Amino acid sequence: MSKNLLYKETSPYLLQHQNNPVHWHPWGDAAFKKAEKEDKPILLSIGYAACHWCHVMAHESFEDKKTAEMMNEKFINIKLDREERPDLDHIYQTALSLLGQQGGWPLTIFMDSTKRPFWGGTYFPNKPRHGMPAFQDVLEAISKSFNNQRSDINKNKNIIFDSMQKIQQQKYSNQIDDSFYDKVTESYIENSDPINGGFKGAPKFPQFFIYEFLLKEFTKSKNQDYLNITIKTLDQICSGGIYDHIGGGLSRYTVDDKWLVPHFEKMLYDNAQFISILNNLWLITKNNSYKTKIYETVDWLKRDMQDKYGAFYSSFDADSEGVEGKFYVWTYSELERILKDDFDFFAKYFEIKKDGNWESKIILSRYDKLHISDDDSEKIKKLVILLFNNREKRVKPACDYKILCDWNSLLIDSLAKSSVLFQEKSFLDVAVNSFDFIQSKMIVNGILFHSHCSGVNKHSAMLEDYAYIIKASLTLFEVTNDKKYLDFSLKTAKNVMSYFSDDNGMFFTSSTNQDDIIINNKPITDNVMPNANAVMIENLTRLFTITSNLNFINEAEKNIKEYSSRINNELLGICSFLNSLDFYNNTKTIIIAGKDNKKNRKLFNYVNQEYLPNIVILTIDNINQLTTEFEFYKNIKIGDDTLAYICQNNTCSLPISDRNDIIKVLKDD
Repeated sequence: MSKNLLYKETSPYLLQHQNNPVHWHPWGDAAFKKAEKEDKPILLSIGYAACHWCHVMAHESFEDKKTAEMMNEKFINIKLDREERPDLDHIYQTALSLLGQQGGWPLTIFMDSTKRPFWGGTYFPNKPRHGMPAFQDVLEAISKSFNNQRSDINKNKNIIFDSMQKIQQQKYSNQIDDSFYDKVTESYIENSDPINGGFKGAPKFPQFFIYEFLLKEFTKSKNQDYLNITIKTLDQICSGGIYDHIGGGLSRYTVDDKWLVPHFEKMLYDNAQFISILNNLWLITKNNSYKTKIYETVDWLKRDMQDKYGAFYSSFDADSEGVEGKFYVWTYSELERILKDDFDFFAKYFEIKKDGNWESKIILSRYDKLHISDDDSEKIKKLVILLFNNREKRVKPACDYKILCDWNSLLIDSLAKSSVLFQEKSFLDVAVNSFDFIQSKMIVNGILFHSHCSGVNKHSAMLEDYAYIIKASLTLFEVTNDKKYLDFSLKTAKNVMSYFSDDNGMFFTSSTNQDDIIINNKPITDNVMPNANAVMIENLTRLFTITSNLNFINEAEKNIKEYSSRINNELLGICSFLNSLDFYNNTKTIIIAGKDNKKNRKLFNYVNQEYLPNIVILTIDNINQLTTEFEFYKNIKIGDDTLAYICQNNTCSLPISDRNDIIKVLKDD
């Protein structure tokens, strides 16, 4: 007899559904064999622990006995955590888009035992509303079609599958030159909201990789528009309700166009990228408001998101006590009572009004009051602590304590860079501890895993895991000068080239050994995180500049050629590729060499106070730290004085001893 099998899982999202009356199966062969044997369609429901509308649909339908009876009678039901299997989520989101529907979560897909989808949607209400059919009506209609119109079902699934394959085979003619970059930047500026930052309209997602791209383009062209829209966007994000002004950290997106009303869930990947863009914006502006937000966000991560062994959890829920945003919002009377005589001062900066700004409640925001005097800033910090201590008495949203390799790797990379910018050793310690967790706990018999939860590793790592951990380990190598991080990067990159490569170029999302997917795609666009194929181009280029191993640069060039031929109308989704291509075309290597490592590190820290996006920095006090294959190995002299060599396009400069001359040479080029 069937039953709910999710109690065997470790994912917090799947465990949220272990007591549903629905006979949920985890993704696996058993469910597909059962569907084939019983000749039933499969209902695949994909979501994640912090997803508000996933909770709504669960309460309305999956906890409802009558709905569950229909599901159990007519379907084989599979529940999937999209954060555990982003490769599967991408496949079925693509299928939904081919059906002409907007993707999102919860994702509801109907398919047969071959795993090929024939219809789907996202959230379905328990009763018809806003033009959406009731979920029970959907179930009834799908079941009847499957039983009585099987030929139509088969035709539909074959059309969808064929279309998915064609997407992977389509090629285009593109000339990726300066004019192409200009075309992309013009598209971003045209679509930007000059008043509120971000793109025009709502909802608004941070998409920080866009602003990483604009900052790089600003340094090349000196077009002030690129910097202005970046500053406007980040100022609005740092000021709006999307940022948690009391506890630190960022929500996933806002439902309005002013960055005020967040969808209150907090994700690790957003906050890792938030720190990264603030690092670079601080380098350009030296504005301490950005530094403050970095420190506040790190404090939140360490306080609420860090595992006792050093890695970081995935997310915090949007809901608490069954109410969206309840933990984060305030009433006017609450703030008056807590702040007392300082209420008027605080209200001036945070635009507090009696009637509130969201459903009669107050979401704290401080538009146009982000960059303020040090004295007022210190006073606000004290009042924030007061409010924080009061808020801690509330029931907190649930935490998804699953540890993901790719999301942790994004944070490792960002914090390692922050540690150099602000000479903050504690940031480096956090980054190293997280990396050590992945290396010691999430690699078993040489196999890297994507997810770790409750002491259990699940699901072989995907391209994003490999791309981000390689990038993070290379950053740690630069920052610490510890060769073990380079060795890890080299070994891991070779694994990617062995198990993810396509002969035509680029890498697949999943290993070529992955046998439970209907199609293995090669991702080309940015999503909520930088495109992993784009990141790998930078990784391969960086590895070549460090080792002079031609295998890496040949692979990068093959990937660039294939990537360029895959771009069609995705101008607003390829900025990570253009960033990596710019890195490939304009990489400079700075070799800081001298017997006195303290002097070397001092020069390293000085150079890192400049925004230099296409630089690889090697710091050596012993020639053996360089591989003998390194192209300029014999030209590097290790002496009593600390000297810098700047290398590009198979040419190295004469040694430079004056640190100001180093910056001048780099910027003049």
